[in-house]
Amino acid sequence: MGMAASQARLLSITTRMSDNELRSQLINNQKMRLATESSQVSENYINALNEAQYMFTNYDADNKATYQQLTFNSMTAFNEYNNQYGVSNAAGQILVSETDGKRFEDADGDLATFLKAYGLEYKTTYFDELTNLYGTGPVKLDTVNNIDGTTTTNYSRYNAEEIQKIYEGDQDDGGIHAGYENSLMSTSYNDYLKLEDKYVDARENYYMIIEDVMREYADGITGEYNGHSISYKDLLTYTQGSADGNSIKNLYAFEALINKMEDQGKFNLDANYEYIDANGVSTYMSFPAYMQKLIDECKYTNNDTTKRSTVPVSYNGNVATIELDDDYVIEITKNTTANTYTTKVLSYDDTGALVEAPQSEDGDPNWKWITQPTANQTSGTIGFYEEGYDYGDNFQYTFTWGSDTASVTETLKNNYNQFVYFENLASLVDYFNDAMINAFNPEEFNSAAQNSGNYQQYYNDYVNAAGDLYEFIFGQGNRGQFDDYANLDDYKWCLDKGGTSQNYQSVADVKAIDEVFAIYGEPKYAYVKEGDGDANADAEAEWYTNLFNRMQDGGYKVIENGLASSAEWMRYALESGLIKMEQVDKNNKWSSITFTSCSDITEQTNDVAVTIAEAEYNKAMNKIENKDKVYDMELKNIDTEHTALQTEYDSIKSALDKNVERNFKLYS
Repeated sequence: MGMAASQARLLSITTRMSDNELRSQLINNQKMRLATESSQVSENYINALNEAQYMFTNYDADNKATYQQLTFNSMTAFNEYNNQYGVSNAAGQILVSETDGKRFEDADGDLATFLKAYGLEYKTTYFDELTNLYGTGPVKLDTVNNIDGTTTTNYSRYNAEEIQKIYEGDQDDGGIHAGYENSLMSTSYNDYLKLEDKYVDARENYYMIIEDVMREYADGITGEYNGHSISYKDLLTYTQGSADGNSIKNLYAFEALINKMEDQGKFNLDANYEYIDANGVSTYMSFPAYMQKLIDECKYTNNDTTKRSTVPVSYNGNVATIELDDDYVIEITKNTTANTYTTKVLSYDDTGALVEAPQSEDGDPNWKWITQPTANQTSGTIGFYEEGYDYGDNFQYTFTWGSDTASVTETLKNNYNQFVYFENLASLVDYFNDAMINAFNPEEFNSAAQNSGNYQQYYNDYVNAAGDLYEFIFGQGNRGQFDDYANLDDYKWCLDKGGTSQNYQSVADVKAIDEVFAIYGEPKYAYVKEGDGDANADAEAEWYTNLFNRMQDGGYKVIENGLASSAEWMRYALESGLIKMEQVDKNNKWSSITFTSCSDITEQTNDVAVTIAEAEYNKAMNKIENKDKVYDMELKNIDTEHTALQTEYDSIKSALDKNVERNFKLYS
């Protein structure tokens, strides 16, 4: 029984040792698989480290760069600080997103509609501001200060809404206005300018001969006074000479000459001339009435006139003073000797004190005695001089002692009288000569200009040029009346008279807009982004305008959204030549470029992929290491168990062998 048990135990140990060897082999195989897994994980990580991707550069307002994976969407999305790129296929069609393609199709070739789909509109506040100022009333132009002290305010023929319609055009709505820019560039407007230039030149030449006729008329008018007559032409020559005995007569003859012109109806009688009287009161009157006022101011009588019959006399003991005017005082002192007097001329100094005024030398314009009183006389004649001339006002005075009055008679000497009349007449004639062109009514001289052989050609040129322009404005065969010709450059007058032919409408539109521009400047248009007042709408509009033009000119192909967002497809398509890059230059023109030369495309390590691979590597290696440790522990346990079994096996085997040996000896 003992031997059988030992043999059974040996068999059991042998079985367990065989099992341990099998388990050890299996674990070693698993450890070898862990090494393979570790190698694969390491390879994946290394591949991620070695893998690069195309990146697209975006810029901000500070020119700082950020990067994102290169896809169709990232490269073609609007950024006001980026260069504009696109890609085209082998057929030359530009690739566009599904959204851009749909909006282009809906726009049906209209850029404004296409841009509006992106919330972009081209607007101005110009006409809204005009409406705020004048509502539905006509737009105010300038205000003119008239010579008569009144003001005239000029207005456009149109209100703000109508001005906008003329400027922008309304022909699509069945209107008659082609728009300012179209009208400005139209054949009709160009034809009008040629006719207008010819008309303006001819009119100017004709008006110049009207002025000549006016002067010829004035030269032929004669003024008469008390049997003395002189023509205006001779009067001009006279006032360029010197004073003589006719100075007074000619002044009055000039007055008669003005009256004759007025009686003949040659003057424009508008109240356009301001007369200010001695009291500063301002009155506006016609030209002949104004000339009469000036003539009245210049009249001097040739007879002695007592201007002051009494003057203030002051007494101070034996001294009496006579105030001749604001500057001079005659002082008469009664001497101690009976019936003798001393007479002095005094004037006020800078302090207001009376001091003796020295008698003037010849040519020195102050005063001098004409007849100096003697010691026993209380009368004399004194002359006061006009500056620069040896003529004087002669004041003779008589003083009666014991009275509080003195008689002073003012007398103008004849030569002084003539000089004053001559100087005043020369001034009046000069003024009239300068003013007559504006003072005369030119219509009064049309007939003379038309019928004069000297001016007939100028008249004919004017009539022909004006008739051609009239025909352009009012229709073929209608050359109008002569009296209307002066108004042909007034678009309001022309429209009111019926000048609404299609040819003239563009001209009237330009004139109406130009007169508003002259006061308020031109409209400033800009793109605005709906719902985003801070957006750079002009830049975005330029971006999508470039895209629109490229789609129109070379055609387009819609790219699926999935491909548009795929970095892998973009890389493959560029590297394989499936697509080509295009860029917009500074002139908004598209041109082909190679993607490898594009500075906004760079090749960089895929940090995201590296990060993911690193995480997976660390996770996998941790798992492998943990498994390896477990396997090592299991192998160690197996080895320990195997050693114990081997020891037990050897012990049992040894005991069993000894027992067999004893049995052999026993039975041998």
